[in-house]
Amino acid sequence: MDWYIHHVNLPAHDIGQSRAFYRDIVGLPEGEWTYPPAAERGHVPEGPDTMVFFGTENRGLHIVKPIVTFAKNNNLLHNPTVGGHIAITVSDIELVMQRLDAAGIVYSNAKTYAMAGIHQVYVYEPGLRLIEINQSVSDLGAAPPEAGEQHALRMEPGDWFLHHVNLQAFDVRATAKFFTDIVGLKEGVWDYPDADQLGTFTRDDDHITNFGIKNQGIHLVKPAPSFAADNGLVHNPTIGGHFAITVKDVGAVIDRLKRADIAYTDAGTYAMAGVHQVYTYDPSMNFVEINQLP
Repeated sequence: MDWYIHHVNLPAHDIGQSRAFYRDIVGLPEGEWTYPPAAERGHVPEGPDTMVFFGTENRGLHIVKPIVTFAKNNNLLHNPTVGGHIAITVSDIELVMQRLDAAGIVYSNAKTYAMAGIHQVYVYEPGLRLIEINQSVSDLGAAPPEAGEQHALRMEPGDWFLHHVNLQAFDVRATAKFFTDIVGLKEGVWDYPDADQLGTFTRDDDHITNFGIKNQGIHLVKPAPSFAADNGLVHNPTIGGHFAITVKDVGAVIDRLKRADIAYTDAGTYAMAGVHQVYTYDPSMNFVEINQLP
């Protein structure tokens, strides 16, 4: 299946604080959301205190105030505003729904209700993390993935892109099977740094795997309580999951984190070949990785 990560949806109790963090600390320009036509639009609140978006064509970061009644208001079984989720754009969403039906997996077919030209489906993966699977169904939506595409990089205004999403998986093989058999993705090969840089962690496929090329895409990782201590980190990226943004100058982000007195971990290059990784939390305690490529 051709695919890419369309967006990461993050819950935020104070949209203003999150807007300032991603704009002023991380350095992302704010984008403009595109809603579907009124006849297709669901009960999707808008306004500066409800949501902020970073990216273009609705791709990038969606930061949303949780709405307890959202699922009921839109006749969904899943509530995408609570707890956050990732969204994967595929080339054939009907095929994915057929596989979900055959496997007896419950899902919400939201159709085109929140983003222009994007047909959205919500489902829980085996670890009960909410996943959105979507498809561009009109010229209003983002471009469909090209043949053979596996999370091809897309530079956004401000010179940044979504590098990967790391999902905590208590059973890595079960979650990997969901992404291969249901979503239709292919497992990739992890690209580790040289031995003199490589950190301390278990590297067999029961503990870690990925989907994509050159570590870009989706990472499935078994949580390891001692990971931070074993690698001399303040933050533990194996617990709770996180998403990673690649920027042009991670050093400038570190300087802004320091000036704002925000705790961070400069992990250097220790887990992925050629990738300088920095970890921190946003104001709503969403775990974010900011990294830089050579």
